[in-house]
Amino acid sequence: MCQYTGKKAGPVLMRKVARIREMTKNTKRKLIIAAATGIVVGILDALFLEKYFFEIKTFHIGKKESNRQVKLLFLTDLHFKRFLDPSYKKLAGKINLISPDLILISGDVIDEDGMYAPAKEFFSMVELSIPKVAILGNHDHKNRIRFETYKKLYVQNNCELLLNESKAFTLGGKQIMITGVDDFINGIPSFSMAIEGVGKEDNHLLLVHSPLQQETILKEIIEINKSRPEDEKLNIQYIFAGHNHGGQLCIFGFAPIRPKMAGNYLNGWYNKKAPFLYLSRGFGTSTLPFRFGARSEITLFYLGV
Repeated sequence: MCQYTGKKAGPVLMRKVARIREMTKNTKRKLIIAAATGIVVGILDALFLEKYFFEIKTFHIGKKESNRQVKLLFLTDLHFKRFLDPSYKKLAGKINLISPDLILISGDVIDEDGMYAPAKEFFSMVELSIPKVAILGNHDHKNRIRFETYKKLYVQNNCELLLNESKAFTLGGKQIMITGVDDFINGIPSFSMAIEGVGKEDNHLLLVHSPLQQETILKEIIEINKSRPEDEKLNIQYIFAGHNHGGQLCIFGFAPIRPKMAGNYLNGWYNKKAPFLYLSRGFGTSTLPFRFGARSEITLFYLGV
């Protein structure tokens, strides 16, 4: 029977140990490189990709059996600051290329510390002939820009600013009723005022800034409809909101920092029955100058009428 002596086994064992140590070093080196790469990619993604390379989400809504479709482009939370970033110029070009029938804007166009000039420059780059409708968000109320200035900005750019008001648009040969309610954080909202004189509409959309605001409005709709005859009951099919930025910093669906009065909402579709709520991640940033796990978004709706 052959046996290894200590003298013969020693060098073999040492070579094995050396190989294991070398493999461990290589593994650690690879892990460090992978981690560093992940951090760099994460930083680039947060500071540039998710902030400047926006996503266009598309949905088909409304009467699916209809052969008439109205193209609605939904923008929210543009958050213009002191200068016009290149991403907004790209956005204006994309809007003109899409050429929607109507642009819906649900507030926070100008950031709390933002300036009027970038907003004016942006809207001047968007095709004037495209009709637009907007409401105010909490940042629009918090900055130093007066309501009259907003009104002027929108009037000059073929945009209706709704402050607890409704406006009917004729698109695709059909009437589309848009109701806009003021922000409930820093504004003075009044849903009852907004729908004054509005009855049962075949195509009725509601703009609010924060998704949490819908919870009060849904209760109001129920109460209002209790006292109305069937042919005059409110028939709002969709609610569009922003404010939450998809969390802006979102890690595996968890958003540790959310704006005030955000509610238990992140992004996407909510409500099991009409009116259905769509919550956009929005376009700009606030508080934190970057996005992670919540890429900038504009939303295109093909509304069957």
